[in-house]
Amino acid sequence: MNKDIQEKESQLMKSRSGRACIREGYQLFTSHFRRIFKITWPVALFFAVISATAASLPVLISPALLWPAFGIEAVAVILLLVIAYRRLVKKQFFEQLSKTVSKRRGVWLHHLGIELLVWTFCLLVILSLSIVTTLPMLIVMAANWINQAGTLSGDPNGMPAYMTWLTVIVFLIAGFIQAYVWLTLLAPLYLMRGSIAQKEKEREEFKKKAKKINNQKYEQNLIYRP
Repeated sequence: MNKDIQEKESQLMKSRSGRACIREGYQLFTSHFRRIFKITWPVALFFAVISATAASLPVLISPALLWPAFGIEAVAVILLLVIAYRRLVKKQFFEQLSKTVSKRRGVWLHHLGIELLVWTFCLLVILSLSIVTTLPMLIVMAANWINQAGTLSGDPNGMPAYMTWLTVIVFLIAGFIQAYVWLTLLAPLYLMRGSIAQKEKEREEFKKKAKKINNQKYEQNLIYRP
């Protein structure tokens, strides 16, 4: 047990570049996906229900509810990431990140380059994957909206009676898959935070050593002053 904890700590508390955080983060996610899935599937299911509900509002009720649906979806994504991360920490898949570094003001400014690189790349990956995973949902949404527009124009309803249930099922499946698209964000950010913490630790140690050397030189100058 102690050996596993030490290995996790050495994996986390390691100074990395932004590209290394991205590469090793995705490797961590893909190589341990079965365990991640086992820990997070209840959260992903909860997200899928909220996401399907949000997507159904402008499709099955009224297009005027599109913006409230976006708001609900955004809140669901935040809850998904926070709760999933806490579950992964609780199950000891992730180590708890030190809060001492994050509480210091302006720490993120010292590492703005790595922050922007990791966040931008990960969000582009999520956007690319989302185009594929949400495509069936977008097709169903478009079909419903076209049918509603035709009905308002006086055309007969061309949708079968089971279309409502089919829409909900498609939204649920797409939401569940989309949950794991969002969860790809956690591992690179986790390693990035660990890298920042390690760099700040090394920085503090360097300051202490430099201060100690300066104090020793000052004392020597006092002793050997003619």
